[in-house]
Amino acid sequence: MNAFDMISEPILFVEELREYSSRVRRSVELIQSLADALLAEDYATIQTLHEQISGTWHEVNESRLSLYAQIKGMHFHSAGGAAFNQYMACQDRVADSLQGLADLLALRKTPLPAELRDDFQAFVAQVVNISRRTMSLAERLFSEAENACADAETQDPLDAIRQAIEEKDRTRQHEMEFARGLYNPERQLDSVTAVFLEKCRTTLHEVAENAENAADYLGLMIR
Repeated sequence: MNAFDMISEPILFVEELREYSSRVRRSVELIQSLADALLAEDYATIQTLHEQISGTWHEVNESRLSLYAQIKGMHFHSAGGAAFNQYMACQDRVADSLQGLADLLALRKTPLPAELRDDFQAFVAQVVNISRRTMSLAERLFSEAENACADAETQDPLDAIRQAIEEKDRTRQHEMEFARGLYNPERQLDSVTAVFLEKCRTTLHEVAENAENAADYLGLMIR
């Protein structure tokens, strides 16, 4: 029994849930563009991306409120309902963290030191990778939700979810490499730049961590 087995009108609800996940994925796709603009010191593009992300965040928030309003009249079995609520919370935090990152980059023109660029790029690429994989998988699963309870249909998605979860170690490695460079005592970063970059690190960490956790709960929802 999966999380949708006890919904009276699953198709309409799952369609909206898929669109919600799609909007979160489209937001995540913009992380790379933000990072590229930061590396290029293209602050005009950062401002444009900030406006775009804010608009997408507003759409995500509207979808979120609509889904929560529908949930009030639905009945899940206990395990599926708990997994669904946690999945939604993780998706919410991904969108909120991305909005926070865009806000941060739009507030201050801060060049990224040359010696940190490679590690920053690798960290961002991994965050985008784990987030995109989870959100794209969610879209696919919600598109096929009616068949997801059959073992033959769920095996491949569950394998994909396990692969997404296994990316955690790689994400941590890239984050640690960037952090080591940031806190290298030989580097003379001014305090404001150091705080700015640390906030970038923690916000990207939040995006990746919640995408990873969303994959965990997604697996519980379709079992």
